Amino acid sequence: MKRAIGIALCLVAAAGLAFAGDKVSDLDGTSWKIDVSPDGMAKEKGEKEFHDTITFADGLLVTSEGPKLGFGSASYTPARSGDKDWSFTAQQESEGQGKYVWSGTVHQGDMRGKMVWTKPDGTVLTYTFHGDVKK
Repeated sequence: MKRAIGIALCLVAAAGLAFAGDKVSDLDGTSWKIDVSPDGMAKEKGEKEFHDTITFADGLLVTSEGPKLGFGSASYTPARSGDKDWSFTAQQESEGQGKYVWSGTVHQGDMRGKMVWTKPDGTVLTYTFHGDVKK
C-alpha cells in the first residue's frame, strides 16, 4: 500500500513538472554513488558508515537505502552555486523513523554534503557524505 501511494505521489509530481515544461536543474537525471559517514556523536550512539545512491529525477531526490527505513522520494531544491556548480536541499520523511534532511554541493563529478537524521524521539544524528556521479 505504501509503495502504491509513493508511486502515485511520484506520478503527480512528474505530471506537475511536465506541465511546467523544464527539468528542475542540471542535477535532474543524474545518479551519485555516495559514502555516508556518521560524525563523532552519531558513532557514539552506534551508527555506522554506509553506502547509498542519490538519484535526482523529475524534481525528486530518491535514495537507494532510504526506502529500507520507510524514507520515500522527496522534492529537492536546487540552487546554482557557480557557473557549473549546484547546491541542493531535500527533506525525506518516514512515518516510523523521523526525517532526513540532505544538503549538498556538486562540483563537476564530485558531490559533498551533510545529512541530518532527526528521529521521532528527538535524537539528532549528523552524517557527512561524498561521492561521484554514477556512470
